[in-house]
Amino acid sequence: MQIIVVSNSLSKRIEYFVEAGKHLQTEVCFMTYEELFGCLPLLRQAVIKLEPCVSDETDFLKYALLNQAYKETLQRLNKMSLPDDVRFLNTPDALLRALDKKETKEVLMDKGLKVTPMLSSPHSFDELRQLLADCGRGCFLKPRYGSGAGGIMAIRYQPNRNKWVVYTTLRQVDGVIYNTKRINRLSVEKEIVLLAEAVIQTEAILEEWIPKEQLQGENYDLRVVCRESEIDYIVVRCSKGSITNLHLNNKAHLWNELSLSEEVRQQIYFQCQEAAQSLDLRYAGVDILIERGTDIPYIIEVNGQGDHVYQDMFAHNSIYIQQIKNIKKKYNHANR
Repeated sequence: MQIIVVSNSLSKRIEYFVEAGKHLQTEVCFMTYEELFGCLPLLRQAVIKLEPCVSDETDFLKYALLNQAYKETLQRLNKMSLPDDVRFLNTPDALLRALDKKETKEVLMDKGLKVTPMLSSPHSFDELRQLLADCGRGCFLKPRYGSGAGGIMAIRYQPNRNKWVVYTTLRQVDGVIYNTKRINRLSVEKEIVLLAEAVIQTEAILEEWIPKEQLQGENYDLRVVCRESEIDYIVVRCSKGSITNLHLNNKAHLWNELSLSEEVRQQIYFQCQEAAQSLDLRYAGVDILIERGTDIPYIIEVNGQGDHVYQDMFAHNSIYIQQIKNIKKKYNHANR
């Protein structure tokens, strides 16, 4: 049996997955998506791990087009017939479902899981203004597709004073909207309109802003890496603001640093495992927040390719090592 990892080009996450294979004396082969399309009908005894496409595009609207192209790649793969002894680690169909934040939430709510509340999707800035006024609390405007905080806008609006405060990675320069690696604070409506309309143009969802629990004076949420019925790793993502993604120079802490009860921990384990299984994902990265003052965990979103955690990769690479061990245990037996 061969293990194949696929993307449009090499990246750190692929390099560390290959290194995990070497650690276990197991060869991992890298392919591009086009190479996979060319050889897929002829493959035998293979497990294929699909990774997101790598891009350094900072123009937000161009990046949205790349997301669309990747969706089309997964849709094309989903229509292809696989030989009986070839399997995807996460199927294209499951990855597509997880890419769609709206569909993900609808599936999880149908299963009775607690997710951050979703409001109606705005189709214009005026609609957004009205939805925020009716909600009466802060909200997150997010692209329906994509990950990594790209295009997220944390918005507070006071209609009686027509006062705005927005935190976002987006920034407009000379008429072009860029996705940056820092959080920008905006309070001028005409600047906010341009950014919000760009996000709405790519399809957007609107979620209520749930105050996050704090650790050492900073807001935190969790990235929980799980596989089927096991939890492989949990990283605590801390930020002084509301957006906690670690590539934005936020801080990572250990799971055992949190003073959570065992009951809350078990709720988190259960919700993450149920979320992955509900979306037919064998592996997933589930983002969870704990509401400040209530200890209630909410699922923010589920990433079908969210098993890369740099804090683990650079230390023990345990996530990928365990993943390859599990592949060998499960699929070597199936192919004998």
